[in-house]
Amino acid sequence: MLVAAFASPAAASGWTFCVGASLDAREAWLSDVFATSATRERLEGELVALLHEQGVRRVNAQCPAPSADKIDAINAQTTAEAFNKKLGVTLHALPPQDFPPRR
Repeated sequence: MLVAAFASPAAASGWTFCVGASLDAREAWLSDVFATSATRERLEGELVALLHEQGVRRVNAQCPAPSADKIDAINAQTTAEAFNKKLGVTLHALPPQDFPPRR
């Protein structure tokens, strides 16, 4: 049943994804869509910290407000990916085991 496949976990308040972008706008890191109850600020701070650990120093992170609809979050992620590609940004996928951090 498809409805069960898209139901959010009980502890999650919505679906989102995150993008980390180098300040020179040449590279970006894109996460998968994931369920979360964490605040945007916390997720953005965790992404910046992860990228700093990987040696990326000058980076900005953005995570859209979680959506109750997983399909809306997937569409927003797809749009963000297409936008960055159109600008010629080198995209890197964030491995799901690395981000978001497991709590």
